[in-house]
Amino acid sequence: MELWREVLNCVESVRAYLRSSSVSYDVVGQNPFGDVSKGFDVEAERIAEKCLAQVLGDVAFLGEETGLRVSGTPKWIAVIDPVDGSTNFTYDIPWASISLAIAPYRESARVRDVTLAVVAEVFRNVTYIYRGGSVEVLGAKHGGRRAQPAPIVLGYFENEYSHKPILKYTSSNARKLAIRSLGSAALDIVYVGLGNAEAFIDSRAKLRNVDVVAAIRIATALGARAVDCSNGFRDALDIEVCEERRVSCLAVAYSDEQFNRVLSALQ
Repeated sequence: MELWREVLNCVESVRAYLRSSSVSYDVVGQNPFGDVSKGFDVEAERIAEKCLAQVLGDVAFLGEETGLRVSGTPKWIAVIDPVDGSTNFTYDIPWASISLAIAPYRESARVRDVTLAVVAEVFRNVTYIYRGGSVEVLGAKHGGRRAQPAPIVLGYFENEYSHKPILKYTSSNARKLAIRSLGSAALDIVYVGLGNAEAFIDSRAKLRNVDVVAAIRIATALGARAVDCSNGFRDALDIEVCEERRVSCLAVAYSDEQFNRVLSALQ
């Protein structure tokens, strides 16, 4: 069996657990980023790591629940967010995903070094896969990239500072745009890549690299542009993958046209 299919089977094992009757919603502690961890978060990550260790052998893990774990001389780094959209999942709101990215291990590894990325919807049998420089969509009726993006902006805002770039972006657009805040950044970013929305903006300083590495690799392979606006502007493909890192500001746009407006809105 090809390696990517074995990795995909690991993701399917996590999805099967999350749909099972054995899921625990109990709070069990805090993750390295200071967020509440629930039983399903920890167990989903454990399932993924155990399976990936069997498939990949010498592998380091950067997980949302356990942080960075390196032992021996790893060949690979696996970046795992076992449930992106935990609040949605807890309350049965059908917008949550499993996010996994794999890159050759080295301390300087970046998103652009990811060779396999998977974002799998929890509530639907739809999976987005980056491998070999291209993207496959499994299980969707319409898996291709739209010729023109939908007039929707996806984003998150909790105060005036984080709301301002979204308002500036929508006001700069000639067509009327709908604003949606859905609850799973990984899925949002992939949807921008597909053209199901034209932009994603999050400047709340709450995202982590584990949340977005796989999705950025998929969306940019589809043709989207992504910028890490945490401290100035840099290509989001340069976000580090071998250390825990907060991404204070991230924006993704369907194409150069939307990307230029996003940059203006963030200034």
